[in-house]
Amino acid sequence: MSARRHFSLFLRLAVSAALIVLLLSRLDVRDMGRFLLDADLLLVAVTLITVLMDRCLMAGRWIVLLEGLGIHAPRRKVVKIFFLSTFFGSFLPTGIGGEAVRAVSLSRLTSKGVEAVTSVAMDRLLGMFSMLLTGLAALIVFYRVYPHPALLSTVLVLSVATAAGLAMVLSSSIHRRISDRIGASQEGWRGRMVQAVEALGRYRSRMGLLAFVLVMSVGVQVLRVIQAYLLSEAMSLETPLVYFFCFVPPILIITMLPISVSGLGTTNLAYVALFSQVGMDPNGAFVLSVLILALGVVGNLPGGVIYALEGFSSSARSARLDADDEQDNLERAGLLESER
Repeated sequence: MSARRHFSLFLRLAVSAALIVLLLSRLDVRDMGRFLLDADLLLVAVTLITVLMDRCLMAGRWIVLLEGLGIHAPRRKVVKIFFLSTFFGSFLPTGIGGEAVRAVSLSRLTSKGVEAVTSVAMDRLLGMFSMLLTGLAALIVFYRVYPHPALLSTVLVLSVATAAGLAMVLSSSIHRRISDRIGASQEGWRGRMVQAVEALGRYRSRMGLLAFVLVMSVGVQVLRVIQAYLLSEAMSLETPLVYFFCFVPPILIITMLPISVSGLGTTNLAYVALFSQVGMDPNGAFVLSVLILALGVVGNLPGGVIYALEGFSSSARSARLDADDEQDNLERAGLLESER
């Protein structure tokens, strides 16, 4: 790791630590334990089920994006790569560490590195857009009960900016300009850029597929909102569901900002600052934020189980073997058909 990256990691750790210390100095730490001791374990169990649901939905939308580019790797192995990447992403300091692991793993599996990176980037972009859309819809519908009208403007601006960015990524005119500047070269970074433009062009011609993935992404965000609400109900924090739809999507965006380590500190501050202003106990809001962060770790544990049982490389190697077997089966089927 370079000195610059070391310094960046140090700053993020410092921000996370400073925010946690600041919050704990202003809250009653001794009072926090009662929220955990009195928690409804049945609601906690239901919450864990919704975590598995949102992870499966996320894996499914990535498969749809991959197959939209003509990448038909064995789905079981693609799901394994997804869960492995979420697990290893938990330990990486950058906000896109898991996505990088996913792209590299798939490129080694399929030998389509550019398409793999393109699919992951599109997955990330649509995921962010769905967060903003969910938050924007909630803020517009419930703006009369929302104590911070300024956040509505912020979410609106970010939504428009993300939509504009998505439009630019898929713009045929921009693709033509890039292709004209690069030329027909198929070597080095120029060749990879040409392949990326071609991959984005395939997405542009399948807007229905992107719309379907966006709907799946919104489903993930709704599950995230429900998870926070269920945990709050488990601890009897007695905050209406409407505020979770208003606050959780913007908080998820804050969590992704590259100013802390995995959202530690920034997520806690956001939960306390927002939910305490609509009647939630600040100590309970802090405990809720800690549980939400822990929930993310729990959701990534299946990847740890896969790694413990199979290792990282074994998954990719077995996937290649499965792909070879599938190709052999197709060839045998073709021979049998020709003999008939």
